[in-house]
Amino acid sequence: MARMKAEARHEAILAAAKEVFQEVGFDRASMDQIAARIGSSKATLYRYFATKEALFQELVSRMAIEFGGDAMSFLYKSIGMGAGAELPKEAMDTLSLLDPARDVELTLKEFGRHALTYFHTPQRFAATRMLIAAAADPEIGRMFYERGSLRAMKLTEEYFAGLIEAGRLRKSDPVVVARHFRGLLESEVHEAGLFNVSTTLSEKHITEVVDRAVDVFLRAYRSASAAGSTRSTRPRTG
Repeated sequence: MARMKAEARHEAILAAAKEVFQEVGFDRASMDQIAARIGSSKATLYRYFATKEALFQELVSRMAIEFGGDAMSFLYKSIGMGAGAELPKEAMDTLSLLDPARDVELTLKEFGRHALTYFHTPQRFAATRMLIAAAADPEIGRMFYERGSLRAMKLTEEYFAGLIEAGRLRKSDPVVVARHFRGLLESEVHEAGLFNVSTTLSEKHITEVVDRAVDVFLRAYRSASAAGSTRSTRPRTG
């Protein structure tokens, strides 16, 4: 009987937590609010879950197993990101900047600044840490990867494939090209954000990081003909 009561209380806590996270978001949610939702005390919640993060992790893991894509929508909403049919609005807005008809250097810089502005934040890194914890189960990790970052990367790959086909970038595997560009954008700042050392960036810092990343990327991948065309359009000095 005691075990049945404990299991029922455990499920009630998860159900209440899901409601609170969806209503106010992870950051604004508190253990007090969740306890009040089920008419219990915060001390009772802590007997089942050591932290709010642990509660959220179990909830995300449970939803990933039982409901698949619903877990993605729940995660996005809980961290303040609009959930679309496939990717959150913020991600789609960023990816929409990759217009192959525009100047490559300007496009990549705008894309990079937008990406670091909207995704190098405390909320995004908190969500990433929770996903990493949930990914201790390989199936859950695969689901989040395939429905989230992999989809975004495929859209980026399509952009680079178009540039390669048009001769604006040298012949390369667009899958590798997309990952190299992402790696350059993240190389100076991502690890510090993930480990909660520096989760916000100034506009000046973002611009400097992105300019360096794009410069290195184009030195590696811009085609000889495109590089020559760029040099010929620059004003002569002296």
